Amino acid sequence: MTQTTADRRDPIRVMVVDDHPMWRDAVARDLAESGFEVVATAGDGEQAVRRAKAAAPEVLVLDLNLPGKPGVQVCKEVVAANPALRVLVLSASGEHADVLEAVKSGATGYLLKSASTEELRDAVRRTAVGDPVFTPGLAGLVLGEYRRLASEPAPAPD
Repeated sequence: MTQTTADRRDPIRVMVVDDHPMWRDAVARDLAESGFEVVATAGDGEQAVRRAKAAAPEVLVLDLNLPGKPGVQVCKEVVAANPALRVLVLSASGEHADVLEAVKSGATGYLLKSASTEELRDAVRRTAVGDPVFTPGLAGLVLGEYRRLASEPAPAPD
């Protein structure tokens, strides 16, 4: 039986990673005020990996453009260390290559920073239960890429 956000009694444990302190603090504050448990924040890639391992969030809200270690690499490392961790990318970039790289690295969802606070809250809740969440328009891109890859013939073995 799949758990839904309505089934939960405990707050969802969230970590926010962004290199812009004002943005990071605002997202963390908005999520905390909405009933999420913000267990950690980080401002660069190395710090994000260390703190994610120590704080054990359920959902990592992750910017892609980070100093030290890019968000895609952070995503790969934290998901490898904890496969139950869900990653929601929150980025200013809607570039197709960025979206596809994030998904390939293990992200469950991708939301643009132009999203409203309510959209972010909903995305974190849905991400926590494993639902893929994408800014409208980006879901079609990911699905189209998946279909393209699925229809390509498999390479012949050497």
